[in-house]
Amino acid sequence: MAFVSPEDKFGIQLQSRGTPRTLEQNFSMIAGIVYIVGGIVGFFITGFGSITEMTNHSLFGIFMLNPFHNIVHLGIGAFWLLGAFALTAAGNEGLNIAIGGVYTLATVIGFLGYLSLLSIPGGLAGDNFLHLVTAALTLIFGTGLLRALGGRQVATA
Repeated sequence: MAFVSPEDKFGIQLQSRGTPRTLEQNFSMIAGIVYIVGGIVGFFITGFGSITEMTNHSLFGIFMLNPFHNIVHLGIGAFWLLGAFALTAAGNEGLNIAIGGVYTLATVIGFLGYLSLLSIPGGLAGDNFLHLVTAALTLIFGTGLLRALGGRQVATA
């Protein structure tokens, strides 16, 4: 059986070593580190019991936590780091669009009160605003939108 590269098997081109990092990849690296650190710190606050129960554990007194919420943050952070270090610039932008979409959806269903599995209350909770900011930053900095706007020349008369 012959060895098949990930590019051939899955159609995903991996980043080559000499390629300079883009703004989008740097954003993914920073966001991934922040979310992984947040997930790890969350376990110090919540412990490992009551995985999906609504708890009164909070980070900074604003963001509600439970162990499942911490696991989700670790997973999202790992995806961001994968995009930053393994995927090409285009692959990373696609990943950021997907993550931005997930956080947009999390914002909407969080405000509606359907994220109690993650110990997030409905309405005007800190987590829902954090999801909104995360979605906006990911879609702005992580998708090439700034590059597209910066490259456009405005004609003056």
